[in-house]
This record gives sequence, structure tokens and C-alpha cells, in this order.
Amino acid sequence: MIAFGPVPSRRLGRSLGINNIPPKVCTYSCVYCQLGRTLKMQVRRQAFYEPAEIWSSVRDKVARAREAGEAIDYLAFVPDGEPTLDINLGREIELLQPLGLPIAVISNASLIWRPAVREDLMEADWVSLKVDAVDEAVWRRIDRPHGSLDLPSILEGALAFARAYRGELVTETMLVGGVNDGEKHLQALAGFLARLQPDRAYLSVPTRPPAEPWAQAPGEQVVNRAYNILGKKVEQVEYLIG
Repeated sequence: MIAFGPVPSRRLGRSLGINNIPPKVCTYSCVYCQLGRTLKMQVRRQAFYEPAEIWSSVRDKVARAREAGEAIDYLAFVPDGEPTLDINLGREIELLQPLGLPIAVISNASLIWRPAVREDLMEADWVSLKVDAVDEAVWRRIDRPHGSLDLPSILEGALAFARAYRGELVTETMLVGGVNDGEKHLQALAGFLARLQPDRAYLSVPTRPPAEPWAQAPGEQVVNRAYNILGKKVEQVEYLIG
């Protein structure tokens, strides 16, 4: 199913989801992923569905929702993989714009170092970039990236995107107990987010069964400490843990 919903979203009100990537084709195999381990790791962008197929699936869902009197706040690219692996993402966003609804993309940011990916995301109204770690060893332990990926390039790409982007930019950090919740790491993360200047920084914890059983949420005290550390450097920090 390409288009699904509209469903309640913790970030976006009522969103109509767009699944533009087949299940578990991703650049990461995050230890906390609720979908389990990645089935196909790749960094090469490719076409998965025809843009016209995406457009018609979303158009029909929007029409049915409107006929039923259902509200839609966003069209959201939130697939079971990494949406920017879709080489047609920019074209799909362009095709959907005449529907008159704001368009969101929830990305793990792994390909943001590529100018073509940044260009595609510029067309969206709301973009979420995952920033779980700014330390290479911690990043490799929690996100388990494709071997060819390089964290400094990703962080620089995110900064380049933030400087140019005119929509609403948010970040999302998943805290895993004993991995990326130490004070030193959180201070470094806060320093990076201060440079990025997102409109909002979300903090979340694993709430559904993770890919690795040991990937568990930190204690409440640790989560609150993270909130306070980030709050000193970022104007708006929000919990995304309900």
C-alpha cells in the first residue's frame, strides 16, 4: 500500500502517509527500529515506484478522505525504509503540491550530504532529520549505518541544508540507555543542534519492541537531563515519547 491513513501523528496532527520505499530498504539498521533489522542495506538511490503511481494513490486517498469529511493536516513521506533513497522523491513532491496540502518528509538524514537529496527536500514544507549521535563510534553503535557512510559528511550536509531551507525543519533524537544518553555525548549533540538551529528538536525513546532486545529506554531522570541539556542550546525541545 503506497498511501495510507489519514492517521493520528505525534508530530503532524492527522497525516496521510506515503510509503515510497518497499519494506526495510534502508541506509541504516538502527538497534531500536520497531520494524526489525534492515532487510536490504543500500545507499544507491533508485526508482521504486513510478511517480504517477504515487500521485494517483495519494490523490485517490485524499479524495476519499475529503468525501468522508476526514481532516488531513499533512501528506507525509514516512515509509518502511529511508525515503531519500527514492530518486524520484523531488518529482513526487512536485506532483503532489497541487493537492493543496503541506508535504512532510521524515528522513534519517543519512544521504543529506548529497546535493541532489538536499535539492529534493527543499520542495517539502516540513522536514525531520534524525540526529542520534555526533560521535562516530556512538553513531555506528546505535544507527548501524551502511559501511560507506561517513558521519562528518552527514553533519555538514545537514548544516548546509539548514542554511538554505525555508520550510519547517525539525530534528529527532532517539535515546537508547547506555548508548547515546551520557552527559558528554548530550553536550556535544546540543552543541551541534545549536549550529543547526532547527525549529524544534524532538527527543524520543524506544516505546515499541526494538530490533535488538537490549535497546531500551533510559530512565526518566536521564531523559529529563537530556531535555534540559538540549533546552539550553535549542529554542524548542519537545518529548516524543507518548
